[in-house]
Amino acid sequence: MNRQTWGVVARLVAFAGAAAVAVGAWLPWLMVRPGHQGPVPAIHLAAMETGIAGLDWLALAVAAVALLGVLPVELMPASVPLLGGVRAAAMTAIAGGVIVVLAVYSLVSTGFLGAFVPSSGFYLTTLGAVHLSVGGALRIYAIGGET
Repeated sequence: MNRQTWGVVARLVAFAGAAAVAVGAWLPWLMVRPGHQGPVPAIHLAAMETGIAGLDWLALAVAAVALLGVLPVELMPASVPLLGGVRAAAMTAIAGGVIVVLAVYSLVSTGFLGAFVPSSGFYLTTLGAVHLSVGGALRIYAIGGET
């Protein structure tokens, strides 16, 4: 594959990652462990409900900013002169890592160990963040061959 094709693949992977982060931010991040027999310390934690709350807004904002790094040069905002090329693609790769850190921090801050386990929203958000990082890395590879 040529570098231009890798650029298209990078965009597709990053957009799929951003979509996964958006859906994962909506879904619950915690649930009571299946088969848990003991008492549940708190029956309702913020991460157990669907909807956008807590750090979900920040994860969505980071995913939206990350998409700027894989946009074609023609679609880049002209008002951001330093956002182009390898810098923007690296920003996308780093943004995926930031979202993973946010998701893990959200779980740790709720004290989920014991009666609770991560739910589908947590897994989908972190998987989407990994896709964003891979999309950024592929974009860096695609840009590396341009002259």
